[in-house]
Amino acid sequence: PWDSSRFLAALPKTTERICVLDRTKEQGSQGEPLFLEVSTTLKAMSKPNIVCIGGRYGLGSKEFTPNMVLSVYENLKKDTPKPRFTVGIIDDVTHLSLPVGDWLNVLPKGTTECMFYGLGSDGTVGANKSAVKMIAMGTELYAQAYFEYDAKKSGGVTISHLRFGPQPIYAPYNVRAADYLAIHKPSYVANYDMTRYMKPNGVCVINCSWSVAELETKLPPKMRRDLATRKAKLYIIDATQIAVKAGLGKRINMIMQSVFFKLSGVMPFEEAIEMLKKSIKKMYGKKGDKVVQMNIDGVDASVSGITECPVPPSWAEISVPGEAGESTQSAKGPRKIIDLAPKQFADGVQQPCNNLDGNSLPVSTFVPGGRVPLGTSQFEKRGIAINVPKVDMDKCTQCNKCSLICPHAAVRPFLATGQELAKAPAAFKDGSRSAIGGGVLDNYQYRIQVSPWDCTGCELCVRICPADALTLGPAEKVIQEEEANWNFAVTLPDRGDEIDKT
Repeated sequence: PWDSSRFLAALPKTTERICVLDRTKEQGSQGEPLFLEVSTTLKAMSKPNIVCIGGRYGLGSKEFTPNMVLSVYENLKKDTPKPRFTVGIIDDVTHLSLPVGDWLNVLPKGTTECMFYGLGSDGTVGANKSAVKMIAMGTELYAQAYFEYDAKKSGGVTISHLRFGPQPIYAPYNVRAADYLAIHKPSYVANYDMTRYMKPNGVCVINCSWSVAELETKLPPKMRRDLATRKAKLYIIDATQIAVKAGLGKRINMIMQSVFFKLSGVMPFEEAIEMLKKSIKKMYGKKGDKVVQMNIDGVDASVSGITECPVPPSWAEISVPGEAGESTQSAKGPRKIIDLAPKQFADGVQQPCNNLDGNSLPVSTFVPGGRVPLGTSQFEKRGIAINVPKVDMDKCTQCNKCSLICPHAAVRPFLATGQELAKAPAAFKDGSRSAIGGGVLDNYQYRIQVSPWDCTGCELCVRICPADALTLGPAEKVIQEEEANWNFAVTLPDRGDEIDKT
């Protein structure tokens, strides 16, 4: 319950203005609950000289950051402050948003901020939790950690936000100015804006199989420009290959953790490695000495695998396609409420969210009621697999078990007529075989086709195939070979109604 007497007792006598923030939105109300309590109290106690305004924050699970706090105070000190507002979202429907300025760093001097972009199930989050505990309990440094998880969990994006420093850290929000940036999946550099939150003179580490010479073509223009303009140090390491050689499979967590201790400078490297190996024994001890030794071998091999890459000054002059003249302002005016078609939803909502840019979407983008059209997964090409299956149609028995077991419908059987195959890519046409089963199937050619961009590399299709017709190949190579084949295959008509399923 609201206690008016205590509120008034705590109110300084010099108070001239009050801004009340609520983390809720009361539909149809004159104001939010706390704002109404404060306003009523001031009115009842005959304090009409105190200006009281109300705002909403944290809507849509948005964070409340220092630059948002500053915008609230800047509004409050105006001669005529906005009496009702929201902060943290772009409200282009009721136009109540306060403008939020550049990022404010209010952390104590000496605080190191780190961001780790990992892949769900690669062990990155678990390793970072272990590192935070290790540093906080084993040194005199203060530590803080927040973790973001993709809704897809295994195979999705994970972002770890870590802070370390000699003084207490009071920052209940994610890192937005990283001294150390680790990218644990090479495909992320093309899919997301990786350097958006990197500080000047920061350190960037990429887990990839590329050579130094290949970075010119593999890194997107904006990333190369940001690395140069911010005078960042760039390193690469093939942690995936090191993990495979050590017997760890796709779990690169301990390898990238030792790289972090080597390059971040959070604590002395030798001391950190000793503590890391102790934590490995504690973490994996129950799984046997072999598992412990594999992780230790991965840690020992990690440092020798680090390659420092020069950042050419010419990268600072790179122009980014589509950047000039772009406008992020939404047009004002009457709003028409319409349900979006799948392609519209994919372009307007799904793609920005998949690009980790969903927080920048304005209110007008969303359909009231939260309706989402069906059939939008076809537009989401994540490309997260390390290895993707290819089909040898000479071995295929046309049992379709691979298609049935695929969790993401990335392996599908297709039937095509000779006329349709005449328009197909050469590889698709050459890889098709006469459909078996008799009856209507005698009129068609059959082919199993893999979608290399949708495959997650789970290997279930390879394991279930009774004829060993599926074999794994490097994703990058398979994408080049099979992307055109898949794009053609999905244009073929659905012939399920023609098949006798009895």
